[in-house]
Amino acid sequence: MKVLTKYTLISVLKVGLATALLAALMLVGVDLFSNLDSYIGHSLGFGKAFMLSMLYYPEAFLLALGPSFLFSTTYFLSMLNASNEMICVLNSGVSSRRVVTPLLILAVMLALFYFGFNETIAIKNSNLKDSRTQFATSDSSLDNTDIALSDMQDGYMVYASRYEDETSTLYNASYIELSGKSGEKYSIPDSSSNADSNANSGTGLRRIDAYKAVYNEAEGFWIFNDCYVYTTKQTHDGETVDVSYLGMLEPQLFRNLSSEISKMSLDLAHAYLLRMKGLNPDEYARLGTEYYKRIFSCLTPLIMMVIACSMNYRFKKNVLFFSLICSICIAVVYYVIQMMTVMLADQGVIAPWLGILIPFAVILGLSGIMSIIMK
Repeated sequence: MKVLTKYTLISVLKVGLATALLAALMLVGVDLFSNLDSYIGHSLGFGKAFMLSMLYYPEAFLLALGPSFLFSTTYFLSMLNASNEMICVLNSGVSSRRVVTPLLILAVMLALFYFGFNETIAIKNSNLKDSRTQFATSDSSLDNTDIALSDMQDGYMVYASRYEDETSTLYNASYIELSGKSGEKYSIPDSSSNADSNANSGTGLRRIDAYKAVYNEAEGFWIFNDCYVYTTKQTHDGETVDVSYLGMLEPQLFRNLSSEISKMSLDLAHAYLLRMKGLNPDEYARLGTEYYKRIFSCLTPLIMMVIACSMNYRFKKNVLFFSLICSICIAVVYYVIQMMTVMLADQGVIAPWLGILIPFAVILGLSGIMSIIMK
C-alpha cells in the first residue's frame, strides 16, 4: 500500500510541477511582450525589462498550478488504465478509491500551499513589480476617474471627475454636506423662509464646487481652491475652503484599487472593504468580488484534481487523448461558469462571495454525479 501511494504521489507531483514551471515561464514571456512597447518607449534595457517580468513568475506559477495538476492527474490515471496497471491493482484487492484518496489529500495540500505561497511571496513580488514598473515608466495605475463616495451616517457626499494619486488631488470636485457640526441631518427646505431659518440655525444644506481639491496631509483635511460655496442662505465664489469633515476620507479611498485590494494585507483589505461598503455600494460589489476571489482562488487546484479523479478512464482506444479532452471540457465549463458568476457579482446582482463559490459548488456536484454514474 505504501509503495502504491508513493508511486501515485511521485508520478503526479513530478509531472504537475514540471508542467506548472514551464507554463509559468510562458506566462512570463506573454507579460514581457505585452509590456514591451512601454519598456521600449521609456528606454528600458532588455535585462531590466526581463527582471521586471520575472517578478511576475510567482503569480504566474500559481495561475498555472491548477491546470497543470489537472493535466498531471489525468495523465497518470489514464496511463494507469491504458497500460492495464489498474487491472493489476484491482486484482490485488486494492479498490480504485484507494488510488484516488492520496490524490485528493494531495489536492488539499496544494490548496493550502497555494494560499500560503500567494500571501507570503506572490503578492509581495507583484507589489514590487508594480512599484518598479511605475518608477521605470513613470506610469501610475492608482489614478482614478468618475469617483463618487457618500457617507449617509455622517451626512456628506463627494464627487470628482479625476483623482491624481501622485499629488493627492481631486479635479472637478463637488462636496455636498447634509448635516451640521452637531451631527444632525439636514433636510432640503420646501420654501425660502424655511431655508433662511435653517441657514441661520446652522443646520442647512451646503455644497462646494471646485476645479481642484488638494489633500493637506499635515493637517488631515482637503483644501478646495477657488471654489463656489452654496448654502441655503447665500452663495460665495472665489473662496478657498478647508473641509475638515472630509478628513475621514483619506486619499487612498479615491484610488483605483480594483486590483490593489488583492495585493493588500488581508487585515487591511478586509477593513478597506467594510469601509467601502458604506461609502460606495457599487464599488463594494467589484472590490468584494476581487477580495473573495483572492481568498478562494486557492481552491482551484483542488477542483481541477477532483475533476480528474471523478472521470471514467475505461476507453477502449486512445485513452489519454479522450481523457484529456473530457477533463478539458469540464474545466472549460468551470471557467465559463466562474466568468458569468463573477460578472454578476461585479454588477451587484449576487453577493460577491457567491460569485466565487458557485462555480466550485457546481463542479463538485457535477463531479459527484459523474463518479456515481460512471462507477
